[in-house]
Amino acid sequence: MVALDISGSGFTAGERILPDDCGKPSLDPHSLIPSALSGEPSLIRHGTLLTVGASSVRNAAELKSILGNSSARLKAGAIVPPSSTRTSQVDKTSLEQAKPRARVEVDIILDSKTCVEGGHLRGKVKIRIRKRALKESVVLMSGGKIRVIGFEYGRDDRHTFYQVSTLLSDVSDDHTVMYDSPPDTEGFYLAKEGSYVFPFTMELPLDGDSGVPKGVLHSHSVLTVRYIAMFSIKVKERETGKRSIAHFYRDCEIWPRLNPSVVLAPSPTPIRNTTSKGLFMGGNGQITLSASIHRLHWVAGQYCCVKAHVTNYTKKTIKSLTLSLSRSTVFFKPRPYLEVDCQQEDNDPDACQTSTTDRQVAESTLQMGQRGARGHASAKGWWTGVQPGETQEFSHFLLLPPDALTMPRGRLLEVEYEIRVSVSAGPFGSDVSVSLPIKIINFLSIDPPPSSPFPLTDSVPSQRDTTRDSEAYMIGTCFSHSKSRTKSSRMNIQMDCPPKEVTEISAWTSTKHTMEYATPSRV
Repeated sequence: MVALDISGSGFTAGERILPDDCGKPSLDPHSLIPSALSGEPSLIRHGTLLTVGASSVRNAAELKSILGNSSARLKAGAIVPPSSTRTSQVDKTSLEQAKPRARVEVDIILDSKTCVEGGHLRGKVKIRIRKRALKESVVLMSGGKIRVIGFEYGRDDRHTFYQVSTLLSDVSDDHTVMYDSPPDTEGFYLAKEGSYVFPFTMELPLDGDSGVPKGVLHSHSVLTVRYIAMFSIKVKERETGKRSIAHFYRDCEIWPRLNPSVVLAPSPTPIRNTTSKGLFMGGNGQITLSASIHRLHWVAGQYCCVKAHVTNYTKKTIKSLTLSLSRSTVFFKPRPYLEVDCQQEDNDPDACQTSTTDRQVAESTLQMGQRGARGHASAKGWWTGVQPGETQEFSHFLLLPPDALTMPRGRLLEVEYEIRVSVSAGPFGSDVSVSLPIKIINFLSIDPPPSSPFPLTDSVPSQRDTTRDSEAYMIGTCFSHSKSRTKSSRMNIQMDCPPKEVTEISAWTSTKHTMEYATPSRV
């Protein structure tokens, strides 16, 4: 941000709107050590996905490359953005899925689309190594990795704010079953042709080192917030040395974990706003309107209670009170040429142009009811307005939209909400109104679904054939559907073992686990 120099010498770099670490992840000090000094093989010249510590420009280019178009279709011959402009054609890393006929195909299937920070994301990874054609090279593989990525997504801009990753070797003991040789000097193994399935359980930590998820924001004009679960693995041709990365992703939802006893607790003092204003043809007096809510955070889909205190010193009767929820969406368009310091490593998040759109998304009006009349035991309505010279305190409720969500400022987007409280004396007079800030959270953040690192089942897998232990995760053994199926096979099928065309054997133990799930919470 730019600040005026009081000495009269012009402009200087002022305070930043965002913290210094908001625009880019922290650098690992070990990543700055040259590979020649660390004693490890040099892999810097080869492309990798979502490089840790990369600038926002490179990060956006990598996201654009791996996501594909609006239908997730990759551009033919797509490559991973090179880390240097001097990278040769041989050293460039291509995307395996963008080839006309991929040698290695991967997939990731989730047990649930929704997960809350501090819980476990469970699913399975599928890897298919196609049979080599006569003129094709033998392939080697290395470094299978599972990632969960949260990012702001627009037409031309993308920014990652959340990324959690784990190696396939850390979540699967038998991942080496798809390898047919020990690793080479760069950690690549000779791939064994076939199809494989690896169940995984991935923890989404609460420590915040990987960023903080914001929840899901559905499309707001041109920008949205997305999360993907992705699996990738490195591939290398033995004869040519050409490298590629096989990857596949699926959309998911990641929500922040909040402590309900904190966020839903009443504020020490009510959030209040007061104003006074006269009415047209209402005399010399004024209307004093004071509105308040007892806390800042509210849950999407619930009723928000607003208390109004109205003093009427005019000649007119207050006949209605209206509560309206307004959403303010701020779009930030990075403009590097606005930066004060052009020599910094990453773009200044404050060097941007902004545009704001306001939209009313909910409204509730309380109309004045009828006064009691002679001969009637009741009258329409429960509120009779505020008469001249009268003071009243009353409450009214506003139903919040179920998809509403306050989104703190990121690099590209910010979403805020406020409640406008207004009173009116009729269609021909002006309104008296005040606004109250409000933050809307999702119910999943305070009441997350059950999450366990172990399969939630009481059934015990049938005993495996000891001759196939080495192929524990390999798909290829089919159930026999012939009439010669044994009686024991039928019994296993009836006991929670439905017939499948493909047998998938997981490394589950027969021990029944009892979980006492308690995860710390963050405000």
